[in-house]
Amino acid sequence: MKNSKNYVMTSPATLTQSGLLAVLLQRQRRKVIESARRRTRREQVRAVFWNWWRALHGATVGRLFRRGFGGTVPRHT
Repeated sequence: MKNSKNYVMTSPATLTQSGLLAVLLQRQRRKVIESARRRTRREQVRAVFWNWWRALHGATVGRLFRRGFGGTVPRHT
C-alpha cells in the first residue's frame, strides 16, 4: 500500500466552466440571424420579381381573365 496513490475523483468541468456553453449559444444565435437574413433577402427578391411581372403582364393577364382566355366560350349576358 506504500506505492498506491490516492486518486481523487474529479467531475469534469461543466459547460459554463469550460466556456463551451457560450460558444454553442453564440453559434446558435449566428445561425438564427443568418436564417432571418436569408429569409428577408428571399422575400425581397420575390417582391421585386412579382412587381416586375405585374408591370409587364398585369394588363394582359387582366384582359385575358376578363375575356375568358380568348373568348372561345360564348357569354350570355
